[in-house]
Amino acid sequence: MTASSPDFQALLAAKAFFGREHPLFSAFGIEVGEMSQEGAAMSMACVNDVQDSNGAVHRGALSTLVDTTCGLAIFARLGDMRPIATIDLRVDFIAAPQAGEGIYSKVTCFAVEGEVAYVRGEARGCDSDSLLASTSGSFAIGTLGPSFDPGSRRNDE
Repeated sequence: MTASSPDFQALLAAKAFFGREHPLFSAFGIEVGEMSQEGAAMSMACVNDVQDSNGAVHRGALSTLVDTTCGLAIFARLGDMRPIATIDLRVDFIAAPQAGEGIYSKVTCFAVEGEVAYVRGEARGCDSDSLLASTSGSFAIGTLGPSFDPGSRRNDE
């Protein structure tokens, strides 16, 4: 993939959209780690807005990070940011994060069949590298929702 290829440009657009300029991701301290056609990784600091009563990342915030990483992995696999919608997302919580520890999520989009993308991944503690959650899911591609790609806006939006 070259810097001028459409796939590379789409990945840059995805990274910018999921970056710190997004209000929710900024508030949650979510950052894009890596992105390739094999998948994506994102991290979340343990900021006050995402802490539970024990000072650890709240499970809801962890789920948000995992779901967002799934979307980014799909965009990376597709090479563009067509609208997607969650069909099914399973998050199995394995261990509680440590107080004050950030988390990271790594997701692979391992298959695309027709208009459905399939993902699997995990969330781990940034410092301890302990397994916190595993995830798997399926997402519809090309839904009627808004496109994330400014170059592919439809008239019905």
